[in-house]
Amino acid sequence: MKVAHLITSKIFAGIEQHVFELAQATRQEIDHIILCDKALGTSFVDVSTHAMKIGSRRSPVSIIKLAWYLTKNKINILHCHGAKASSIGRWIGRLTQAKVVITIHGHKTHQSSVKHADAIIGVNRTLLKDIPNAVFIPNWFNPSHLGQPSSRTGPVIAVGRLEKVKGFDLLIKSWVNINEELNIIGSGQEERSLKALIKSLDLSDRVNILTDYSYSSIEEIYKNASGLIVSSLREGGPRVVLEAINHEIPVIGTKVGIIPEIIPIECLAEPGDQNSLRLLLEEMIPLLPQLDVKALKISMLENFSLSSAANHTNKIYLSLK
Repeated sequence: MKVAHLITSKIFAGIEQHVFELAQATRQEIDHIILCDKALGTSFVDVSTHAMKIGSRRSPVSIIKLAWYLTKNKINILHCHGAKASSIGRWIGRLTQAKVVITIHGHKTHQSSVKHADAIIGVNRTLLKDIPNAVFIPNWFNPSHLGQPSSRTGPVIAVGRLEKVKGFDLLIKSWVNINEELNIIGSGQEERSLKALIKSLDLSDRVNILTDYSYSSIEEIYKNASGLIVSSLREGGPRVVLEAINHEIPVIGTKVGIIPEIIPIECLAEPGDQNSLRLLLEEMIPLLPQLDVKALKISMLENFSLSSAANHTNKIYLSLK
C-alpha cells in the first residue's frame, strides 16, 4: 500500500514532525512518501519526499499537478495534514482513485474540507465535536528524545510558530513584572512585531526570540529549561507539552487542545485573556522549582505513545483498501 502525506507549510514544526514520525513508525508495513513545499524538501531524512511548488488551496495548477502525481505513482491513500492540505484534498478525491484521509491538527480546518474525506482523524476530541465518524488519535511525545529530566537551571521557554494564534504577544505583555529569563523559540510572520513589542516594553534583558534552531536541537534546550509556557489562543495538540513533560519540565498554559486533559487546572489560564495569563504567571513562575512532574510523565507514557497512534492509523489505512 502506498500512502502520500500532504503538508503545505514552509516551516518545519509540530505538524511536520508528526508526519515524519508517523511515516517512520509504519514504514515496514506501508510505503510512505511526503509531499511538501520546496522549502522543506531536505527536512525529512530517511523518508521518501517529493518537493513541489504548492499554490493556494484553490489553485487549479497545483491540484492538477498533484492529481497527476498520485495517479502516475499509483498512490492508494492521500493523507492530508492541516487546513490548507485538507482543502486541497477534497478536490483530489474527485480527480483520482486515491482515498483521502484528513488529520485535523487545529481549528482552521473547515467542515467543507472534511465532508468528502474517506476517513477523518483528530488530535483532540474538541476538534471532532461536530464531525460524525471521526476518530480521535492523540498526539504523542517525540520518541527520539531520551526524556532525561531537565536540570531546570536554564530559562523558561515557549516553543512554536511565531503566529498570532500562539499568543506570544500576550505572553510578552504578561512578563513585565517577572524577573526571569524567557526564550521564545520559533520562526514566522510575527517575528518583527514581537521583537518590537519586547523593545517597547523594555524587556530586552529578559525576553529573547530565538529563530536559529532546528527541531532536533530543541532536545538540547529541554536539558535545562526551568518551565514551558503555552500561551496559545487555540491548539490541536500541542506536541510541545508532551515533549516537555517527557523531560519533567513543568508546564503552564492556556485551556486549549489536550492541555486541560494533562495539566492541573491550577496551572491554566483562559485563552486570549491577558489578565488571566498575567496573574497565573506571576503566581506560578516562582513555584516552578517546586512542581513535581513525575506523575504526569508516567500518565503520558501510558496514554500518548507513538506505537499506539501508529497502529490505530494503520488500521484506518487498511480499512480503506
